Amino acid sequence: MRGDFLINNWLIQPQINTVEKEGQRWHLEPKVMQVLVHLASHPNEVLSKEHLIDAIWRDTFVGDDVLIRCISEIRYVFGDDPRSPSVIQTIPKAGYRLIASVSREVDAAELIDSPPRASRLNVSRHHAGEKTVDVVAVQEELEGVASELNVLPTPQNYTSAEIKVSSVKVVGDNHTAGHPTDALFIEKSTQAAGYQEKKRSIWSRRRTWLFSGIISTGLAIWGGTLVWKSAHPSPFNIFWAPVLDTKEPALFCIADQNQYSFITLRDAADPTRQVVLKDNLSAVVIDDLDTIVRVAGFLRAHGKGYLLKGEEMTNLSDLRNGPSIFVGAFDNAWTLRLTKSLRYHFANNADMTQFRIVDSKNPSMSPWMVDRTQQLATNNYRDYAIVARFTDANTGRPAIVLAGIGRGGTIAAGEFLTDPDDLMQLVSAIQGAGNKKNLEIVLSTQIINGQPGSPKIEASYFW
Repeated sequence: MRGDFLINNWLIQPQINTVEKEGQRWHLEPKVMQVLVHLASHPNEVLSKEHLIDAIWRDTFVGDDVLIRCISEIRYVFGDDPRSPSVIQTIPKAGYRLIASVSREVDAAELIDSPPRASRLNVSRHHAGEKTVDVVAVQEELEGVASELNVLPTPQNYTSAEIKVSSVKVVGDNHTAGHPTDALFIEKSTQAAGYQEKKRSIWSRRRTWLFSGIISTGLAIWGGTLVWKSAHPSPFNIFWAPVLDTKEPALFCIADQNQYSFITLRDAADPTRQVVLKDNLSAVVIDDLDTIVRVAGFLRAHGKGYLLKGEEMTNLSDLRNGPSIFVGAFDNAWTLRLTKSLRYHFANNADMTQFRIVDSKNPSMSPWMVDRTQQLATNNYRDYAIVARFTDANTGRPAIVLAGIGRGGTIAAGEFLTDPDDLMQLVSAIQGAGNKKNLEIVLSTQIINGQPGSPKIEASYFW
């Protein structure tokens, strides 16, 4: 799709990467605009992520997260709710579909005021041998130059720079005439030298003005984009700002399991042969690793460095050095310590068969509970997690908690904090609560055959 067009009552101007409505204008990044234009070129058609990535980032290796961020930016500008979309619909396992109306904006006055050049001059093209010369373009160029020299472009003015056209076939409205010669040429007399010098000077100035205009426009668009971004941060930036805005790397405080005193290695010459050697190792649960990889990849994509440390090796001095991200609950002592004073915190019975999240304002009500007997017997259950962002009173540093009762809950928490649709839902709640800095939410997810489903917000608290 080329040129300006409308999506509902929004004016889309791809050439300058802007979206406009009722006098308000938003600037999009070039790739974000390309995604929007490609979707608009296929209205009501489901386009897979692979199709969009191949169309926009051809010959460049990018992951799904880049496309997801572009979709999120588009939805943010349009105020589109992914749960009840009116512009872009997410088709699970299939891709995205533009469901808004798309129409071409046509300026009728432009069509009336600008008749075709060939009809206006009754001349279309001259053919000279195998080459084609656009006489209209030549005439218009001479007219433009002549006007800047205050010279009226009439045949009298051309006597000093006479134009001779050979082997010409002129096509008019009602006639055709041919005059065969060998070449198309322009003879200039000595008197035309001054005229040509002025012409070259004018075109030199024109190029200077053109390049200056391009640079000025580019700087204006770049500056406008920075201003727009500062005024319209993405859902990612809104939640993760306390971590991203710090200079220090983020510390992942992760749950480490039993420390092993041996390791089994394979013989390079014979991989079927295994040898047990003494070593000191700490294990990380692979489900926690899913969340760590998700969040760490997101931080790295935003230029943020990070460190990994097991919870037993983490001390208070480490937590005072920068922002911290705590993964895991009942196998991470730091998570239990930090959430104990929060409204929502973890609890369990004496024989460790029931694990729950408790609301300190309603301690007798504990609907968020996992029965470990059922969990082990069926591997089908409902899991729960706490997601929190706050400033730790002991360190004065930002703290992020992603912790499930079970392993599926931790995966759901990591997905929630890196998925643009889920984060947009959370950002709406943050804005509705007056943009308070500290927050805590309880998530739930259905575990089927050990695999978690989509996360759902059960409760939230802001302070």
